Amino acid sequence: MPDSGAGALEELLQFLYLTPVGIVKFAADGAIGLINPMASQLLLPLVPNVALDNLYKSLAPLVPNLRGLVDRFTAKAGAVLEEPRLETRVGGARQVLSLTVTRVNDTVYMAILENVTKLAEQQQEIFADQQRFRAIFDNVRDYAIYTVSLTGVVEEWNRSLQRVGGWEAADVLGHKFAMFFSEADRTASRPAALLTAARKSGSIAAEGWRMKRDGSRFWGDTVITSLPDEMGAVRAFVVVVRDMTLRKRMEDELRLLSTVDPLTGAFNRRHGHARLAEALDRRARSGRPVAVMMLDIDLFKNINDTYGHERGDAVLCALVLTCKATLRTVDMLARWGGEEFVVMLPDTGEKEAMVVAERIRAAMAATPVPADGQGEIAFTVSIGVAVPVTPDVEDVLARADRALYAAKTGGRNRVVLAVAA
Repeated sequence: MPDSGAGALEELLQFLYLTPVGIVKFAADGAIGLINPMASQLLLPLVPNVALDNLYKSLAPLVPNLRGLVDRFTAKAGAVLEEPRLETRVGGARQVLSLTVTRVNDTVYMAILENVTKLAEQQQEIFADQQRFRAIFDNVRDYAIYTVSLTGVVEEWNRSLQRVGGWEAADVLGHKFAMFFSEADRTASRPAALLTAARKSGSIAAEGWRMKRDGSRFWGDTVITSLPDEMGAVRAFVVVVRDMTLRKRMEDELRLLSTVDPLTGAFNRRHGHARLAEALDRRARSGRPVAVMMLDIDLFKNINDTYGHERGDAVLCALVLTCKATLRTVDMLARWGGEEFVVMLPDTGEKEAMVVAERIRAAMAATPVPADGQGEIAFTVSIGVAVPVTPDVEDVLARADRALYAAKTGGRNRVVLAVAA
């Protein structure tokens, strides 16, 4: 029968010689009893002119005090030395070795060597990337960058969060990132919905109000991107928020300029026409009533000629302020040209419109404008009221204009209802 013990020993020796890790069996005085080819390959370049018979001599360039460590180790067995990174030069090239020295029993010691140069280089690259990203995180000015868990808990703080929102690490770490969103967004579960969308599509962008530590808010452009693990499963999210308050303010100002008369603050003619067209279309579809008024300041040319254009402008502004104080928030006031204005009253029939028009007329007559040392400027308005009979904007405006003309020719400072066609 074959010697099973000898076969097992042969298999063990074959394993030791083929393993990609260096293995050395040695005695307390450093004498090498067994060494596999990988260990020889790693040790020979360290001391080229020294025979591989004593581990202390071979490792002297890397661990000159190894013998002292072994001599001072008093435990019966265990790790004498664990050094994951020992750097050296082989043929001018950098080489990093990992070394573990273990006491097996009173007379036997084992050294495990491994070439971890590639791993060290990879770790160095990862560290360099982390430093680069850290520099970006810490130094970007208009962006806040942080990571959150799958459940939306903030995992990382950096100075960008402090600069953009004033947040300190203790404020955010371990807390839900919903704290950065407005109360309206939190109530609508908007933060959780964004994470769900980012998990499905990989990335999602959204604009809205974002909160600062002091309770104030800024307009932020938020991009949430999923971070996959090695298997492709989403493990976390990175959130990038850019402060877009200045752009938002500029857009709002441009939008205001495109819709509002710069002198009076009423809507301009273009916007007023569009709003009126929407209201007439809604009336055609739903049958909801709407009324239109056309206002004109009586004898406005006389005001300009007597008091000057600056005071004339003040009268126009007073008209708008008085109208806004009298009208509802859903009503629309637009400057149509010169001293002529159009008012739209949604959900209002002709009887109610006449009441509103009369209220405006009376309010104007009771609203004099200071005349810079020349007393006060009393002014009145004439008003034409019309309700649409077709979806045509020009038709209802023409009918209101004819009613306004009738109010003018009938003595001014009065309200006239357009006669149905």
